[in-house]
Amino acid sequence: MNPKSQYFNEESPKAEILQAAMEEFTQFGKKGARMQAIADRAGVNKALLHYYFSSKENLHKEVLRRIFQSAFSRISESLTSSDDPDKQLRELISAYFGFIRAVPELPRLMLHEITINPEAIEKFFAPLLTAERNYPEAILKMIRRGIEKKQFRKVDPQQFMITLLSTIIFYFIAKPVLTNVLSIEDEEEFLDQRKQHIQDVLLTYLERK
Repeated sequence: MNPKSQYFNEESPKAEILQAAMEEFTQFGKKGARMQAIADRAGVNKALLHYYFSSKENLHKEVLRRIFQSAFSRISESLTSSDDPDKQLRELISAYFGFIRAVPELPRLMLHEITINPEAIEKFFAPLLTAERNYPEAILKMIRRGIEKKQFRKVDPQQFMITLLSTIIFYFIAKPVLTNVLSIEDEEEFLDQRKQHIQDVLLTYLERK
């Protein structure tokens, strides 16, 4: 599915502006992105861009807010899909992987901003993460519940959560290099295999011996 239809589904030209902004921010970061360049990508004049979003800061926040609200909604659904921690974890991996797969530029966009202004990113994400439920804590509780039910072996839930997220994200960050180095020809098939591999590896790691 096209990222615009999934995250920026208003009537044009607003959706076109948001899509163009995501592409510009991904390529140049918030600091290097230019409002005129975003207007040109969207095929609108700069005045209209300012009409919808009065500043580059506001446009940047709106792009991230839309994308991550959708992601957190998927994560929430995966965590409530079952009472079985094993099934919940598989659903969580599938939901998070599918989210990044739909917007593969996002990890590089976030890397730009975390490197340049980590304090601002932290302030931006705090209300999103806790708006409806504390998503990191919900994931940690799922892991702890699996341990308590003796479905998972004893692990550090925080360390495992970081491993889970980073395992999913890394390919998309390194995609320009890995695609060539590994001679990946059918990326869609490769991504299907990648998701299954992540599920198998992480669930196998958690299995009680």
